[in-house]
Amino acid sequence: MIRVPEDLEVRVCAQCLSRHTGLRWEHPPGDAEDVESLLIEYALRALEDEMRVLQGARVDVRPLEVKGEPGGPGSRVQVAFLVEGEWEVEGERLRREYHLKVPVTFTLCHRCMKYRSGFYEAILQVRSFRGGLTESERKELEEFVTRSAESLLKRDPMAFISDVKHRDEGIDFYLGSTSAARKLARRLVDRFGGTVRESHELVGVDKDTGKRRYRTSISVRLPHLRPGDVIELEGAPYEVTGVGERCTLRRLTDGTRVRRDWEELAEARRLKPEPAIVVNTDPPQVVLERTGETLDCFDTGALDGLEIGRRVTVVVLDEGAVVLPEED
Repeated sequence: MIRVPEDLEVRVCAQCLSRHTGLRWEHPPGDAEDVESLLIEYALRALEDEMRVLQGARVDVRPLEVKGEPGGPGSRVQVAFLVEGEWEVEGERLRREYHLKVPVTFTLCHRCMKYRSGFYEAILQVRSFRGGLTESERKELEEFVTRSAESLLKRDPMAFISDVKHRDEGIDFYLGSTSAARKLARRLVDRFGGTVRESHELVGVDKDTGKRRYRTSISVRLPHLRPGDVIELEGAPYEVTGVGERCTLRRLTDGTRVRRDWEELAEARRLKPEPAIVVNTDPPQVVLERTGETLDCFDTGALDGLEIGRRVTVVVLDEGAVVLPEED
């Protein structure tokens, strides 16, 4: 009632559990409960695709067990099935039972083979405008890039990180995909601000296509500024309100908004906000809690409606203090 090819076999990647369909590697379904269930599903799919059934016959396929074979730990297993067939001819109902075994061979897909060999197509170089990264910045950046790369793996199996090297000037991430490296660079800039530069190096010729092979280096330079930071630029205080390929700033003395390239802010001085007490509103004056010094304030309207004795946050310039607006 049925016929199954003698060479029926399922090839599965031992690293990522992808299945080879004969044409390409297919990612495992996201709803697989465990490895055994996944192997049964793969074997059942192969059996249903290749099994030929006598016309008019009805068959029911039931998995029995997954059992390892001798010859190497986990290198090959057999998925056993019970196939029950029923066929009616000249008024007589015939029934048959078939015990089949579908071998599952474990190997490595092209992606995992490259991953294990340390293959990389691009280097993502993370640097800082000020020349170095602190330990906390290194930890934050490595965790951010690792999480982002894991999310890209769902669509790009080559978006793996094959190596991470910490250097004095920053961190180098070795990635299996140039496309993934570009996307990670964009995510870094969107999150932390900065600039992106890209360069290419000829490393050989592809044997299959004859095309030149290039290795890409993508350099991301990050600023040391975040939204909410206050800096002194050209003698005036500015609050960082947005980061990206350029920095968005708001001048605290009059509310003017400007955008500057990060290179222009490399020497900008970060101002440290500190608490103060309002002692006068006309003219505006505060007393620093840290030193007890009385300072005149820029008349920005930030003290309008505030009572004397109110605690505020200020930044100190040579010409006086600037009261920071209260957060909504």
